[in-house]
Amino acid sequence: IWVGTFHAFGLDLVRRHHDRLGLSPNPSLFDRSDAIEVLEEILPTLPLVHYQNLWDPALQLREIVLAISRAKDELVDPVRYRALANAMLTAAADDDARETAEKCLEVAHVYDLYEQALRGRKAVDFGDLIMRPAVLLETDEALRVAIQLRHRHVLVDEYQDVNRASARLLKAVA
Repeated sequence: IWVGTFHAFGLDLVRRHHDRLGLSPNPSLFDRSDAIEVLEEILPTLPLVHYQNLWDPALQLREIVLAISRAKDELVDPVRYRALANAMLTAAADDDARETAEKCLEVAHVYDLYEQALRGRKAVDFGDLIMRPAVLLETDEALRVAIQLRHRHVLVDEYQDVNRASARLLKAVA
C-alpha cells in the first residue's frame, strides 16, 4: 500500500525515474519563495514593462510565479505558453485585451528563464512534481504500464480539488 498526496507521488516518480527526466537522483525542490529568489537574482535582465515595480519588485514576481504555477497545473510548458500569449495578442480587439496579452508574453519570457534557472540548479518546483510525471507517463508506454501494474488500485480523496495535471497523472496511472 502506498499512501500520499499527488505531490508526494510525483516526487517519488521524479526520484525513481530522474534519468528519464534529465534530473539528478534527488533534485532540489523549489517552493514559491525559492522561485521568487531565483527571479530576483535575474531581475535586472528581465524585460519587464507591465510587471515592473521599482518599489517592491518581489510583489510583481509573485504574480509571475503564480502564473507559471497555474500554467504547470494546466500542463502548459513555456513554448505552449508563448504560443497562447501570441495568439491572445493577435486576437486582441481592444487596449485591455492587448495589455493582457502583453502581460502574458512577459510571463512567457520569464517562464523560459525560470525553467533555465531550474535546470541550471538541477531543481524542480511543486508544479513539476505533477506536470513532469504526467507528461512522462503519457509519453512512455512501458513506464506507464509498469506504474499501472505497481498501483493496481487507486483511491483519490477530495477529487474536486484535482487540477488538469493531477487528473492526467491519475488517468495515466489508473
